[in-house]
Amino acid sequence: MDYRNSTSEEYRSKISTIGINRESLAIVKKWMYGLAIFPLLIGAFLIYKTGWITLILGIVGIGVGLLYSAGPKPLNSTMFGEAVVAIAITQLIPVTYSYLGLAGTGKFDSSTAISVILVSLPNTFAFFCAELSNGTSDLEADIKNGRHTLVIKIGKTNALSLFKASWALAFLLIPILAILKVVPYITLLLVLLYPNIWDDLRPYLKEQIKTKTYPLVIKAVTKLVVGYILLIAVGAIIKLIMSIL
Repeated sequence: MDYRNSTSEEYRSKISTIGINRESLAIVKKWMYGLAIFPLLIGAFLIYKTGWITLILGIVGIGVGLLYSAGPKPLNSTMFGEAVVAIAITQLIPVTYSYLGLAGTGKFDSSTAISVILVSLPNTFAFFCAELSNGTSDLEADIKNGRHTLVIKIGKTNALSLFKASWALAFLLIPILAILKVVPYITLLLVLLYPNIWDDLRPYLKEQIKTKTYPLVIKAVTKLVVGYILLIAVGAIIKLIMSIL
């Protein structure tokens, strides 16, 4: 839909994957419909096994995916796109996986959902930063295409300030959650990686270039998110071993 809604010929021919690869829109549609069949079948099976809550979560997930890029005014062209993507990826997906994992056990309740949301908050702010960096790097192209993204609405300077504030929250939340025993104490080890992560972000804060500094932001986000998840897993394994001994 980005390609179809674009008013910039430069975007269509030099930025859009469809334009660069000279793909036919008809073929792209066939691939899109074809790739949708398998997850729909899996989804139907999971709904049959786990119940109507899975159906609701699935509808919300599909709805977000379609609204993000489909239609004349997709979410990725509005000021809500960055936040919606961050929340969908780092909150909706973990909650859904947790529900599916505990379905039928009676162990998934509102407190479990809140715990999952709290644990996922550092990742939410990190992903939000990734979306902001994408928006600042694509600022000129987005303006040409008539988009009204968050970065365009608040300006690049304010977007960079928001970027730094969001990273600060991501950094602070991990030790806070560890101290409150929401996540294992071992996640505090991630603090040792903060200087290295910040070094990856410095070039982007100086210049926002899609091919040069945006990948460094993604690298930083990956370090934080993967490191955080791995340490949570290690903490869970240690807790399990301690309970057995």
